[in-house]
Amino acid sequence: MDADIHTLYQSDFYRILDFKCRCTDCRTSQPEYNETFCISFVRKGNFIFNVFRHALDSYNGCVLITKPGYERTVTHAHAVPDECTIFEISNDFYPSLLQRYRHTRFFADNDLHSTLIRTGTETEFLHFYILQQVLQRSGSKLQADQLVMEMIDKVLHAVTDYRPDTRISSRLKQQHLTTIERAKAYITANFAQDISLMEIAAHCFVSPFHFSRIFKTFTSCTPHQFLLSIRLQHAAMVLRDTSVPVADAAFSSGFNSIEYFTAAFRQQYRCPPARYRTAQAARFSR
Repeated sequence: MDADIHTLYQSDFYRILDFKCRCTDCRTSQPEYNETFCISFVRKGNFIFNVFRHALDSYNGCVLITKPGYERTVTHAHAVPDECTIFEISNDFYPSLLQRYRHTRFFADNDLHSTLIRTGTETEFLHFYILQQVLQRSGSKLQADQLVMEMIDKVLHAVTDYRPDTRISSRLKQQHLTTIERAKAYITANFAQDISLMEIAAHCFVSPFHFSRIFKTFTSCTPHQFLLSIRLQHAAMVLRDTSVPVADAAFSSGFNSIEYFTAAFRQQYRCPPARYRTAQAARFSR
């Protein structure tokens, strides 16, 4: 496949790759051989990943998981070129991954060579946060490794039987996939700000009523629920990884009320923020 592939970050056991397809007139690629285990977050575009009797409809909000050692082809289904973030696990580390996750659905089924999962906001924000740390060169090696291991764990434990979302038709993707891509990118980049529905809809060039409807169709949540989940995930990571006061974690995540933050955090994580920090510290000290 004709594509630009750049290594954004390389550790002892994985690489983070920026993949941008450059195909403009090809419909289906030539067969390619997958040599490494990969987890790929689709950022833009729409393509069908064809492998061993499976056709996986991939677009923003989907994560493609591929085992090494199998052929695949890619069928382009959208005028916008595909863009993905690929987490490529080294072949030296792959046996350790197999041992750790051998009982998960994906590795227990030998006929499952590749699969696709729908992400939740927690996983999407983790992907965004890893990219931010890598591009800004703002984190340590240990922090990057911890975040990637957390991402792998969330993705592999989310594997179920793949079923395409029948609500999201080819026509709907052709018309509004770019809208959803722009909306998610805007909300994720500005989650700490007091952004409005009109502001997001204007950024995506659609009416607020139309935007709310199609956003929920693609994500199964409202724009406010998506924003709230990202804010809570950011606050949880701040509480886990730093020693800043709870109030600072709340305000830096976009909350302007400690009472509201505590109530929302308790509902999401089943405990108040201070107790969450204590539990996470105890967990990582074992």
